[in-house]
Amino acid sequence: MEIVIEYVLIENLIINYFILSCCGALFKVKPKFWFLSAFLGAVIALFLPIFNFPVSVKIIVMMLVAIIMVCISFPVKSFKDFAFYGFGLFFLTFVFGGACYMVTMWFGALSTLVICLVCLATFVAVKLFFKRLAKKRALASFTCSVQIACKDKVVEEVGYIDSANVLYDPITSAPIVLISKEVFEKISGEDYLFYMLKKQRIKRLPYGHFVNVGSAVGDGKMLVFMADKLTITEKGRAREVEHPLLGLSLSNFSKTLNAGVLIHSELA
Repeated sequence: MEIVIEYVLIENLIINYFILSCCGALFKVKPKFWFLSAFLGAVIALFLPIFNFPVSVKIIVMMLVAIIMVCISFPVKSFKDFAFYGFGLFFLTFVFGGACYMVTMWFGALSTLVICLVCLATFVAVKLFFKRLAKKRALASFTCSVQIACKDKVVEEVGYIDSANVLYDPITSAPIVLISKEVFEKISGEDYLFYMLKKQRIKRLPYGHFVNVGSAVGDGKMLVFMADKLTITEKGRAREVEHPLLGLSLSNFSKTLNAGVLIHSELA
């Protein structure tokens, strides 16, 4: 019986550690006194089922323990902080507990080593999810709606306000807005290779010409042409740029940034 108690205590200690670590990663805070907090939760999880308390009492006790764990491990300065950390702790408790329960239902009783592996795999999966979510939110803060009017065509795309885009046309000194191959083909109605392989055909494009570019978009020459109007809508506010210069970028930024247009830093 002593060995079983030790194993249950260790397993709950491991699960609580991963929960606290993941909660800290979620809110970008390093948990303090994590061992004390995890040990408290493990002890309650070990001894609570022994006593024949009503379910309501057990729920109240577990909620009180969670409150104490939050206050011990995280910098709670207001009710808002407590609500954030408390929600994160409850949510991750269900995630890790659910993962262990699911594996137990599949394979039966688990050893301490398997519990560690399950928690580690869950920890990595949750961290990757948070990282991807944070990246998506960061990209969303720099995205906008873009409408390009060129001749008789109007193309609507997602734009990304790129502070690193500092390309200027050497002839007019005007800023160059980068567009992807897909956006270019929507505007021109033809494959971009049609213009890259036979450069004399750039006369079909308004003010079409090539400019030398550096490593930002690849060494070589970039096809640049003029559109009639560029409308940038950000946070409900629209601003128009007359006769903007568009540069065809052969890099694959559209998949990385989920945007087909890179707005010049001067137009941000």
